[in-house]
Amino acid sequence: MNENQKQWIDGVLTEVFEAVVASQKLREALIFKGARILNIHLGTNRQSLDIDSNVAPGLQSAFPDIESQAAFLEEYLPLALRRHFERQDPVRFGLVRVRVQKRPPAGHPRGWNALWVRINVQDNHYANQRALPAIEIDVAAPEILGPKAVQTVSLFGFPAQVYSLERIAGEKMRAYLTSLPSYRKKRGGGSREFRVKDIHDIARILLARPPGEAQFWATAAGEFQLACESRLVDCHGLDTFMEDWALACERYEADDSLRSVSLMDAEKALMIVVGLFGQQNIFPLIFPVMDVPARSKDMGEG
Repeated sequence: MNENQKQWIDGVLTEVFEAVVASQKLREALIFKGARILNIHLGTNRQSLDIDSNVAPGLQSAFPDIESQAAFLEEYLPLALRRHFERQDPVRFGLVRVRVQKRPPAGHPRGWNALWVRINVQDNHYANQRALPAIEIDVAAPEILGPKAVQTVSLFGFPAQVYSLERIAGEKMRAYLTSLPSYRKKRGGGSREFRVKDIHDIARILLARPPGEAQFWATAAGEFQLACESRLVDCHGLDTFMEDWALACERYEADDSLRSVSLMDAEKALMIVVGLFGQQNIFPLIFPVMDVPARSKDMGEG
């Protein structure tokens, strides 16, 4: 994907995000997280190529099964998008279709069922271009959340549920571990690209919330523990994060989007944050896999 395509996706995602948040039904059904929410917390504008969210408790209680959740999104997303696009003056975008798919398609053996939304739009600025990239929304399965994991903020003038910065810090540390070989082997899945962008973001968070902010990092440690419990992610401390570290370093340096934080600073930040978590006496974290086998290489732990 070239830079022009990335910029186009990032711009259309902003329109889609506003449409979703403007819908009361949708903004109460989802908890938003990911790069766009991190940007709000940090006051930055790092490019994002999807919208990340989790199923909110309200949606889970009203529609307990993944099929009914998918049907809910298939009903309300097109309504919200068409309403938003038609309000533009002049009108630039038109909705082509919305597809909501289960991930994994056959269902997760532990109920960690996610939804993957692909939205195709037409753009009057590119009327002659047939195959514009799809816009994606990830809707992850519910997780165990601490009392300070979710907060309400104003997005596009509407109150929306988002992950707190503490929860994002804890989840990013967990997310990195889910990409490492030990976890992939434990869950019976295939290999996955190391999520080095999460280490990059941890360094950004540490810069904004330095180690002296003890309460922040104590809360983040608690959220990391709950996030790991939600997906059975083991962690013995720094040694776990250092698995295949040389390979992680190669991937980090090869990613041009991570230039705002040097590899040396990212590694230092990781060691500091693991140390701060260790001060909360949460290690080791060990969650045995009981008798439910994994059966899919794409298990949707995110």
